[in-house]
Amino acid sequence: LGICNGFQILTETGLLKGVLLRNKNLKFIGKDIHVKVTNNDNKFCNKYKKEQILKLNIAHNEGNYFTDLDHLKELEDKNLIPFKYCGENGNINEENNPNGSLNNIAGIFNNKKNILGMMPHPERMVDQVTSGTDGVNLFTSLLN
Repeated sequence: LGICNGFQILTETGLLKGVLLRNKNLKFIGKDIHVKVTNNDNKFCNKYKKEQILKLNIAHNEGNYFTDLDHLKELEDKNLIPFKYCGENGNINEENNPNGSLNNIAGIFNNKKNILGMMPHPERMVDQVTSGTDGVNLFTSLLN
């Protein structure tokens, strides 16, 4: 599991394909956003419902995921995209893409789905009092 800078490390070491570029507005972004669970058939997301909308936090300057078109097709065909940026109502579009990430991608798997890289911070959303609990199920999924 690589979150934020960990996702960058996974791409830079070649454990995940693609690259994380500067945000579309070339500015640091730190705020709560929404992501849609697009794949819950894996050990990281099995406690989430497919199409579930999560409120998570982002804090990055280089969160703009990019890859070539052949790899993008592979990610889509093999269902290797577990999270996409979306609006509060679940709309996946450019307006709800905080950093310019290709196809609103917020996280990807490797082919075996045993490596997950994601920009949003689920670990920041595990306490009802201070932040909300939308990140908890990522970690409880791994416990099973």
